[in-house]
Amino acid sequence: MDEQDVPRGTVSATKASLLLGKAFVGTGVLFLPRAFMNGGILFSCFMMIAVAFICCIAFLLLVRVRLIVRENFQNMGLVLFGKYMRLAVLLSVAISQIGFVCAYLIFISQNLFAVVQTFSKCQADHIVQEKYYVLFPLVALIPLVLIRRMAVLSLPSMFANVFIIFGIIYLWYYSINELVHNGAGPNVALFNQNDFALLIGTAVFSFEGIGLIIPITESMAEPEKFPRVLAMTMTVVALIFGSVGALCYAAFGSNVQTVVLLNLPIQGGMTITVEILYSLAIILSVPLMLTPASKIIEFGIFGEKSGAEFFKVKMYKNALRTVLICICAVISLVIGSSNLDKFVAFIGSVACMPLCFIFPALFHYKACAKTMKEKAIDIALGIFGVAAMIFTLFITIRSWVVVGAPEAHLDRCSAFR
Repeated sequence: MDEQDVPRGTVSATKASLLLGKAFVGTGVLFLPRAFMNGGILFSCFMMIAVAFICCIAFLLLVRVRLIVRENFQNMGLVLFGKYMRLAVLLSVAISQIGFVCAYLIFISQNLFAVVQTFSKCQADHIVQEKYYVLFPLVALIPLVLIRRMAVLSLPSMFANVFIIFGIIYLWYYSINELVHNGAGPNVALFNQNDFALLIGTAVFSFEGIGLIIPITESMAEPEKFPRVLAMTMTVVALIFGSVGALCYAAFGSNVQTVVLLNLPIQGGMTITVEILYSLAIILSVPLMLTPASKIIEFGIFGEKSGAEFFKVKMYKNALRTVLICICAVISLVIGSSNLDKFVAFIGSVACMPLCFIFPALFHYKACAKTMKEKAIDIALGIFGVAAMIFTLFITIRSWVVVGAPEAHLDRCSAFR
């Protein structure tokens, strides 16, 4: 969803809550069971609540800044701190959105490979290696990313939301059923002292909707209700994230995959349905996620020139978007599915933490903070954001460099032997 497509001053509190939920719930929830393994089930549940609470505070601070500085997120930085802060915000937005798209592509490719394996009775990898499946979604994505009027995708986006909800409900059902009949999975830990920082980065990555906080606030018929709407929505989202992460990790234990759908039985008709529908939902979400990054790059190259006025500019912009989605595919190919959890944590640390914690604290301190209490909250939030970013980034890079235990390999093809 793009800022310009959110209606102004007409949205009810209920619809605003649904828009916020849509902004937050995507693929991130499917990475959480593996992240819970990295953090340990008890520590992870605590951190999900803590991250949701801190994000809620930061989002409300940002809304207060908007009442004084009547600009979008990046231009707040320009007004309050100058052009370099605006550049920092734009860079964080671009990196985070491109990171989301790369993670989406790996997710789609893994599900596509799983579906093909099912229908071919595990003969697909003899024709094309699994890692190259990340290139196949480009057939659908290249035309989709050329769409500039996001309203065109409003109906497909609605179906995508239904598909995502359906997938989450099935995960709840299957993991609870697994726990009831087979008990907890192997090696379920309360706290993982080696990789817990990966959970923090992934948790922040999961709350990926900060870019829509301001436009959704402005769209409300009664914006004074936004704090209550945000608090309720964040509570529900945190419960969804925490329950999926905890239940699936408890059910599958150390066998949990980076994309938890791969833990579902390969021969189940419902599994295939969930994998296909969730993949379709994410394919439809990719253009929405790539749009902010592509617009930032387009503005940097073409300035105010519009493709509607200059046909050559439109063609150049189309070529740029095509190249950008192809670059994302190449990055995804290099990263590979085995490093997806580390990549998600890396993006959460380097791009999402500044957007969620550091920038809102700085902007509120400069524009709004008058009392010692307000200043103390801003300083504490800013210090927390910087410390968390540095620490989690260090641990994430270390986990990438220092080879640890590989992801547990599930032989999903044993059913065909």
